[in-house]
Amino acid sequence: MKKQLPPSVHSFPAPAILISCGTIDKPNIITCAWFGTVNSEPPMVSVSIRKERFSYPLVHNSGEFTANIPRISELELVKVCGTKSGRDVNKFTDLGITPVACSPLESAPMIDECSLVLGCKVKHELELGTHCVFIAEVVSIHCDPDRARPSGRPSPNPEDQVVYLDGNYWNLSRI
Repeated sequence: MKKQLPPSVHSFPAPAILISCGTIDKPNIITCAWFGTVNSEPPMVSVSIRKERFSYPLVHNSGEFTANIPRISELELVKVCGTKSGRDVNKFTDLGITPVACSPLESAPMIDECSLVLGCKVKHELELGTHCVFIAEVVSIHCDPDRARPSGRPSPNPEDQVVYLDGNYWNLSRI
């Protein structure tokens, strides 16, 4: 017989994404694991951010963010951006990374050191309880040349992606 446990969503891996928001002059980054695809045409994603986080009003007020897909080699960025608040530190300066304009967005910068970035414009915002879900259209994709496939789509490099599961970071490999 199976044992019934309390409801939760923490037993499934989720991508560890670096959400950049704010402006080039005052950028911020937050690590989010509650991120996912929600539509194909137009391409849309969702990200959940707690209202008390420093990043929430930056995304809410501008209606923009970038989803920077880190590689395993950028795991330290993921960890630091998930534990430090932009209220207290400038993560770009402290980590020695570069905010770069993400055309056609007007304010939210991308992280130059990340090899794959989605430029996102918020279309809907849902308050659900502990988190607010931003549903955004992907209006641009920027990637390093080694991530671009002839099809015009970025290479996912699953073995190099970071996922979050039960308080730990993992990578993906094909089975």
